[in-house]
Amino acid sequence: VNPNLPVRTVGEFIELAKREPGKRTFGSGSSSSRIAGELFQQMADVKLVHVPYKSNPMGVADLLGGQIDMMITDAATGLPQVKSGKLRALGVSSRKRSPLAPDVPTIDEAGVKGYEMGYWFGAYVPAGTPEAVVGKLNELLVAAVKSPEARQFYESTGTEPVSSTPAELATFQAAESGKWGRIIKAAGIVAE
Repeated sequence: VNPNLPVRTVGEFIELAKREPGKRTFGSGSSSSRIAGELFQQMADVKLVHVPYKSNPMGVADLLGGQIDMMITDAATGLPQVKSGKLRALGVSSRKRSPLAPDVPTIDEAGVKGYEMGYWFGAYVPAGTPEAVVGKLNELLVAAVKSPEARQFYESTGTEPVSSTPAELATFQAAESGKWGRIIKAAGIVAE
């Protein structure tokens, strides 16, 4: 949030939003940021006005300027502004606190029980790729994730590396697609 907003915790922001339904705003400059904000509204039972941006940095610029009240953004975009004192972090959206901001509670810890919205990425090959090739690629990627260079990168970005089998990735992806689909449907978001 912008430091001029009279809130210091997620709970105080929720109270403010409930006192002024439909008057407080949240910005987003990516689908992840938008869905994170929509999930927050749904789970905190608040009504915020969504303000879309072409990118998260553009939204953060307006957050810095006080044109919007709140934004859930990626750490690379938001954390430097928090560390400089230009923005106030109320919570992190991951299931665990970020090692880059260990004093900032998770949104779940801050009172929106069960809230979790993180990011992930996976490696894919074309359908019909032989199982032996898929297995070898998976083996190489798992080894790469565990390399000292990758660990150094992950630690510097606050990313928690996780690797899996192709079948586990498929199960995880199906669960994520279902979660995002439910949030999108509840928010009334339509394809553009």
